[in-house]
Amino acid sequence: FFCLLMKIVGMTGLILVLALIVGCNHKNPQLGYELYLSGLKSYSEKDFSATEKICREALKHDKRLFQAELLRIKSLFFLNELEVAETALEKLLKKVPQYTDARLWYIRFLIFQEKFNEAAPLLEEALAFNETDWRIHYLKGLLNSKNQDYSSQLAALQQAERALADGAKVYLDLTHLWMVLGMEAQAEKQLEKARILTPSKGELRVLLETLEVLSKNQEVQDAV
Repeated sequence: FFCLLMKIVGMTGLILVLALIVGCNHKNPQLGYELYLSGLKSYSEKDFSATEKICREALKHDKRLFQAELLRIKSLFFLNELEVAETALEKLLKKVPQYTDARLWYIRFLIFQEKFNEAAPLLEEALAFNETDWRIHYLKGLLNSKNQDYSSQLAALQQAERALADGAKVYLDLTHLWMVLGMEAQAEKQLEKARILTPSKGELRVLLETLEVLSKNQEVQDAV
């Protein structure tokens, strides 16, 4: 029955149908989280309408699934339901003011709606608490570009680039860890990410090149 149903409505539809059957009179946080994961998949496929519906259903099972609420809001944004999305985002931030991703999306909303005077102090506040998040510097660069302040935009984007370079260390460490564990496929995935973010010079580049040599040596050993 479930195989036939999946062929008719697809995986996303099947999950929604099951959620409705199971959750008519019973809240199930685990099912809510599984729905959220399904919503992430449909979001990555740019099916924003399906994502919004799935996240609404997920929240019926767990009202504290804040990541599902933010995903629903992002979907509303791309569906051009800007007023609804902004109102929902303001409510979310009242519930969890420390939710960084939601706060950055709120700033993005303000910039998109050309409310630059409201966005600017929120960006400075975000930077005061966290200078290492490249997204904040990127948004500052975006705001500067809207104000046609291109020198400040360049400075902000260079800061974002530096923050991303620091993130390369995480991928390099993960590469080394997967190598130690003998998981070559996983190591290669992390190494590929590190190649994108690692600067062309400096200690991180040396570490990257060392790991690349180790990876090639491992490939040779496996081939023998």
